[in-house]
Amino acid sequence: MFFLGDGTVDEGHVITQVGVKGATKPTPVCFCFAHTSENIHADLVVNDGVSTIKASVKAAVTDGLCACEHLNPSGACCLPDIHRAVKQARALLAASAGADG
Repeated sequence: MFFLGDGTVDEGHVITQVGVKGATKPTPVCFCFAHTSENIHADLVVNDGVSTIKASVKAAVTDGLCACEHLNPSGACCLPDIHRAVKQARALLAASAGADG
């Protein structure tokens, strides 16, 4: 159960993980645009290793369309987290390609 102002929200009504300790829902990498590690991995697979998610978030941040200071629990911009997630997903893809060959 999570507390929101004077009310509460049951975990069953939350679509993403709340906080860094939760483990039952997808983990957001970008809180402004709801991208997860799984989304980033799938994006790389579909786009031959190129992250369209990273490019679109970077453009949105440049255009001032993010709200990281309000939505990201750390209060920081999500771009470094997206960069790390892309790097990790690429490493996983390379490892699985090596295992297949």
